[in-house]
Amino acid sequence: PTMVPPPYVDLGKLARDLFKRGYHPGLWQLDCRTMTNSGIEFFTTGFASQDASKVMGSLQSKYKVEDYGLTLTERWNTDNLLYGEIMQREKLAEGLMLALEGKFQPSSGDKSGKFKFGYGKESFHLQGDVEIASSPPINLSLVLAHNEFLAGVGIDFKTSDNDVGWKAALGWKNESTVLHAETKNADAFLFSVFHKASDKIDAAAEIVKAAGGAGGGGVEGGEQQEAPAGGGDWTFGVGMIYHLDGDALIRAKVNSNVEIGLGYEQKLREGITMSISTVLEGKNLSDGNHKFGVGLALEC
Repeated sequence: PTMVPPPYVDLGKLARDLFKRGYHPGLWQLDCRTMTNSGIEFFTTGFASQDASKVMGSLQSKYKVEDYGLTLTERWNTDNLLYGEIMQREKLAEGLMLALEGKFQPSSGDKSGKFKFGYGKESFHLQGDVEIASSPPINLSLVLAHNEFLAGVGIDFKTSDNDVGWKAALGWKNESTVLHAETKNADAFLFSVFHKASDKIDAAAEIVKAAGGAGGGGVEGGEQQEAPAGGGDWTFGVGMIYHLDGDALIRAKVNSNVEIGLGYEQKLREGITMSISTVLEGKNLSDGNHKFGVGLALEC
């Protein structure tokens, strides 16, 4: 059967994940996931910078009420931010998702809420969200699919000052290759390709132009990203994942700034995965600001 196209935020996700996931430079990271007998899923994650400047963590619980298509999510983090979401999917209409989320900061009293919706069929996927406020920001996105081609557009409208931002993307995919092109406000650009060369090798390449001006950002997954120094410049990167025999893989990437990323991931036993990674400054190997990271993921 024809698949529902992905939401806008997931366009180009395979290439993006290859460059981002598995790299946690400068951090110790611990992820734990478990499911209780009553069906409540708990997920906790913690990060500690290796220079001991900051420690962060969060605890999330998720419970699904299958008969009503409901998913209840609660989250707390070490910044004392409370988050809750009620999501209903597929029961009112096929392909329809409705959700209500809320955030609360007890220390400051800050609170916010958001209504979200999504509707996907064989040839399109529509998503949007509206903040619960007197002058709410409104975000809408639409992805259309035809055979192997994808096209997406998104609008961010700030009703408080009538400011409108936009983004657009084009894509093409088959069983082994995904092409993706995206722009935001005709100022930031992203071009990427993901290719599954074999059962053992995944490869990707990307070209990014950050938004012009100091502090600008590039496009990633439909969101504006913080730009590196020299905003407005073009950067090029290539990366790969090589799956070794057994439960292990090697990651590698390099970009036109000669930043070299390397990673190794090993499944030690069922439910325990360890990873190490590094990002090296290739222009200054002797005494550059090299960063290393260690991660451990537990699941039971």
